[in-house]
Amino acid sequence: MSLVATLHRLSKVGHATPAPTLAEVEVVSAGDGDWRVSLPGGSPFALLGYVTLSDGRYRVQSIARPFAELEADTLEAAIDLLRPRLADAAAISAGIRPARAA
Repeated sequence: MSLVATLHRLSKVGHATPAPTLAEVEVVSAGDGDWRVSLPGGSPFALLGYVTLSDGRYRVQSIARPFAELEADTLEAAIDLLRPRLADAAAISAGIRPARAA
């Protein structure tokens, strides 16, 4: 099998992979136009970040990616930027932040 055929076959496999299941989160108003996003359960490690409405855009401050400038058009999309994979939720609540691709 040629290299091109192999790469083509592998790219099809990658597209067939389902998206990971995302964890449920709690969203609590932290003021006018501000929201706190965390995993349920009350663990002190469960804080995922904050969303702030500014100039019609939702700016996201992520605990896992403190230097990333994240923005979204809707509150739901902003929350989804903080939402971890379901498989990582227990580790995050225990204080272990999984490595994440940039």
